Amino acid sequence: MSWNSAVASPIRNVFDQANPANRMLIIGLTSMLTVVVAAALPAVATLGLGVDLEIPLRAADRWSSGGLPYLASSFNQTSGPGLPFLYPPWLLPIVAPFAALPRTAVLAVWLAVCAVIAAWTCRRLSVPWIGVPLVMAWPPFAEGLVTGNAQLLQFAAFAALFYVPGPAWALRRRPAATSAVPGRGAGPLVEDLKSGLMAAGVGALKYTQVLPLVWLLRPRPRAAIFGVVALVLIVVAMLPFTGIDIYRDWIDQLGRAADPAWLAAGAPLAFMIGRPAALVATIAVVLLLFLVRGRDAGAWVGIALLVVAPSIHGYGMLFLLPALLTIRRDIAIALAVLVAGYSRDAWWISITVAAVAMAASNRYPALRAPTPERDDVRKQTDRIEAD
Repeated sequence: MSWNSAVASPIRNVFDQANPANRMLIIGLTSMLTVVVAAALPAVATLGLGVDLEIPLRAADRWSSGGLPYLASSFNQTSGPGLPFLYPPWLLPIVAPFAALPRTAVLAVWLAVCAVIAAWTCRRLSVPWIGVPLVMAWPPFAEGLVTGNAQLLQFAAFAALFYVPGPAWALRRRPAATSAVPGRGAGPLVEDLKSGLMAAGVGALKYTQVLPLVWLLRPRPRAAIFGVVALVLIVVAMLPFTGIDIYRDWIDQLGRAADPAWLAAGAPLAFMIGRPAALVATIAVVLLLFLVRGRDAGAWVGIALLVVAPSIHGYGMLFLLPALLTIRRDIAIALAVLVAGYSRDAWWISITVAAVAMAASNRYPALRAPTPERDDVRKQTDRIEAD
């Protein structure tokens, strides 16, 4: 055996996903992720318990008292419950009754609901129970759980739209939402309604997250229409309480939030490569959505949501999770470590590497995570070779 062969063989073993050496690598990377996650938790805790619930509660308080829910002065804040209220006006009449209740009780119930929804989402994405605590402690989940951010609900709607429960660590797409149906929109009415409502739920509070509805236009146009109608109906239903003028205030507030000088916007692509280039990327992503189909649709739409987002915080990186659960484990865990480090550059490196790995995985299947089906084929092949 040559020296090159002697060196190459162990290296191949490490990267062969069916080899025990690769499993040891994954265990080592998982241990590293656990350490990084544990180190990040104190910083996440300082964000403030339930702060993202307090912001809309305070806005609803001001609105119900005849004040302004959308304060321009709030952009002087960089953290805490004084941050700007950016959700659409129709939410105010819904939140106002809760703003009148004892804050401690409302906060406790809401955070408990967020925790249950986060666990449900992990299971929907086929994360085994043993892995759920680590995934929920991962900063994108942990930030939402600590602050009580509604992104957890929106991500749950995303997971429900694209996936059904499957074997551990094996994402299974939801056929009713992701399959192209002959006759364009000829699927069962109830399934179209459910898919449309779930897609609408992803962007109900953040209209920049309506890409799932845009994507649905091609395989399930009727479902997309149901989703759009649902978003319109909730606005119309609340108009007697909110009036129309408040929507101008909301649009002005969103314009202030798009200002690159506002540091609390996080790390959107526009801040990384400039607004003109980001606008080109956004247009390209929206057009490419109409070409996305098949088993990786959810992962691609999740990446697209990050590309077009006008602001990205830690919990926004949840939309990268389906892609991480699709690509091979060692790469995915290494990228999860980068995300957990809370470096904005590292976030975009992770998004880029995950997208490249997914794009190349059709030609190079070794870039994909093993599935039970592939494991069965591998075992049968090994059996044949052994015989």
